[in-house]
Amino acid sequence: MHQAQLVAEQVLPRDIASGASAIASACPAQPGKSPRLLWVDDSEILLSLYKAVFERLGFEVLASASPERTLDKLSSAAADVAILDYDMPEMNGGDLASAIKDQFPTLPVILYTASARVPHTVRCCVDAVCAKAAPREDLLTTIERLLGASQLPSLAS
Repeated sequence: MHQAQLVAEQVLPRDIASGASAIASACPAQPGKSPRLLWVDDSEILLSLYKAVFERLGFEVLASASPERTLDKLSSAAADVAILDYDMPEMNGGDLASAIKDQFPTLPVILYTASARVPHTVRCCVDAVCAKAAPREDLLTTIERLLGASQLPSLAS
């Protein structure tokens, strides 16, 4: 089993179960349609973890470790929400969010960051900012708010 999957199995029950249960009770399942998250983070290990955890919750996750390749990914595969790291070496999450909004103005963008200081100019070009240190429930609630409860997968499994 992949290391990220092992970590996900340990993290999922503690960090996500309570939030997933609350969201699942409010969200009917949509057969055949999983919301697609575009997740961009320069850390391959974290990206694998996020992908494993959120796919287990019923989302489809398009993962990208390269901000510069992200726009190509979006052009070839539509996403329902983009989740971006802020501190990345090639291009920061604020610049990437701005480029995404230029080409895909209706795509919700979440800045998912460990940085305590996100400039106001960056906050203005994203739909939400979530702290990596916060419980995963906060991120799930933000995704729910941006997508609407009817588009979320049933998280009860």
